[in-house]
Amino acid sequence: MIKHIPVLLDEVLKSIPETTTFLVDGTLGHGGHTQAILDKFPQISVLGIDRDPNIFSATQEKLAGYANRFQAKQGSYADIDTLQSKKSDYILLDIGVNMEHYKDTSRGFSIKGEGPLDMRFDPTKGLSAQQRIARVSAADLETCFIDYADFTPEKARELANAILRARTKYPLTTTRQLRQVLYDCGLGDPASSVIFQAIRIQVNQELEQLKIFLQKLPDLLNKGGRCAIITFHSIEDRIVKNAFKEFPENQRVLYSKKAIQPTYKEIEKNKASRSAKLRIIEKI
Repeated sequence: MIKHIPVLLDEVLKSIPETTTFLVDGTLGHGGHTQAILDKFPQISVLGIDRDPNIFSATQEKLAGYANRFQAKQGSYADIDTLQSKKSDYILLDIGVNMEHYKDTSRGFSIKGEGPLDMRFDPTKGLSAQQRIARVSAADLETCFIDYADFTPEKARELANAILRARTKYPLTTTRQLRQVLYDCGLGDPASSVIFQAIRIQVNQELEQLKIFLQKLPDLLNKGGRCAIITFHSIEDRIVKNAFKEFPENQRVLYSKKAIQPTYKEIEKNKASRSAKLRIIEKI
């Protein structure tokens, strides 16, 4: 298991009320946040949820020593209402991508190396990137690159058409093949990584999952309960910010008016934290 450094950990720990007894970590990952919470708050029981079956199993073993206060369920945080047995005092989401996904080239998340064009957090569910690219329209690809990758309509159209032309010649089944199509359009590694990210967001329906969760949120928390969401993408942060504003005004208070961001010291230690934003809402 790759060593994982939980992002904005101190800020998350400070925001957990001492009265909290039941907490849901909806993006368990390697369990960094959860382990720190269990160590600091002996009165808290944690339900950990994660979509990825491989990381999920490894983290279950890692946290086996907390068995009397820790329970794990595989699934999506969008389905917390069916996975938790009671309302929560605190819900934590860290919706960044686990570094293990990038390091393991067999998962298809990274432009580096060569692997199958998959990109699914849960390889047992939904269509892979390969399957989506094989059937997607040029218009849908163009929209994906505009909305999720911030490309101009002209460049997005060029990239979408290039991918469709390539798939008529041969099946796009590997990361190397897709990367070469992007290189041929003049993209370097940074821009190609952004395209991979956009396709990943679409494959896993990441924004849809977030919106479903936020619609359910008012009914998931006890009074006085808090929800903390860490995002790494401007679109995700905007969705969270707007949803918190739409939370019934007489039922919520914002923990902080502005998003909480990592300190310079944290970014020095963990460069992956540099784009993180934490927003916290309390149900009253």
